[in-house]
Amino acid sequence: MNRRENGLSADAYAPLIDLVPELADQLLTVLREAGIAAYALPGGGDGPDILDHVHVDAERKGEAERLLHVNVLRDRVAPPPERDEDAIFAEIVAGFGETPTDVSWPDEENLGPAEPGDDLQDGAGRLPTARVVYYSEGPMGKGDEDFPEPDEEGHYEPPPPPPLPTGDAASRLAWLCLIGGPLYILVTVVFRWPAPGWAAFLAVAAFIGGFVTLVLRMGDEPRDGDDDGAVI
Repeated sequence: MNRRENGLSADAYAPLIDLVPELADQLLTVLREAGIAAYALPGGGDGPDILDHVHVDAERKGEAERLLHVNVLRDRVAPPPERDEDAIFAEIVAGFGETPTDVSWPDEENLGPAEPGDDLQDGAGRLPTARVVYYSEGPMGKGDEDFPEPDEEGHYEPPPPPPLPTGDAASRLAWLCLIGGPLYILVTVVFRWPAPGWAAFLAVAAFIGGFVTLVLRMGDEPRDGDDDGAVI
């Protein structure tokens, strides 16, 4: 058996691929340049379909596969045919508006010309799912004069909202004390204003008094006899 080697040797070999003799010799040259031992054994038979069995160093089989695809098989893959976009566009424009003749559909969907008295069934005996009804007099059958007159105002205008509740004097004073006391202390601290002790005491007392007043006045409103919920 005529075994062709690439001049290198290895301890163990592994089969890689079957190629025609021309590509097998090209692969042996590529592998020799990469320092990978390989050899090719001719296959049985004769003629143009004969293939060589290529074996490579078992430890470097992965690298050999990469070189095979990059240097040998890549040039043998036919590139996709180029699309002539101008010719395709011209063909689309030339066929614009023409009725296709190669369109086919099931025979039960073919409808013949309509005849007086036909029930408009298709080839499968199915009735249409929609029907158009015409009234004898006007759109509602009683004439157009029965329609209500359109609204002259054109849109709805809601009444003005009620005024916001202002509260009584006690509540307003309680809110003023609740907010004014801490605000006074904050201003004196930020601007470093001298504040006498009695002023700070009044600010704290106003805050506490306003808070207690608002809490006590939350339940002043009477509830209905049948209502057992919270007062809003």
